Amino acid sequence: MEKCGYQSLHLMDDPDKLKRVARLMKTVGHPSRILIIDLLLEQDRLPVKDIYEAVDISQSSASQHLKALEDVGILISEREGKHICYMIQNNQVRNLLGCVTACTDC
Repeated sequence: MEKCGYQSLHLMDDPDKLKRVARLMKTVGHPSRILIIDLLLEQDRLPVKDIYEAVDISQSSASQHLKALEDVGILISEREGKHICYMIQNNQVRNLLGCVTACTDC
């Protein structure tokens, strides 16, 4: 069984960090958001239209999910003409999804 290299972060001693970790995990824990992250890890950068079409959700739903992921620092966006493109800002999310995926294979 593969380990993810987790070492205690002593979150009981840092309530602010505990809140940030919980918020991040809650935000990532939605199926559409996981698909969006996975898609962007594969494609590097995509406009909103390509994201909502690939994930098969409405534009408004995609915008809400993208905003939530941006708010916790996982994604960043850039305007390119009429389009807004999203990309992964925090590459550690690849490790997070890898570990969680490995945990589901047990």
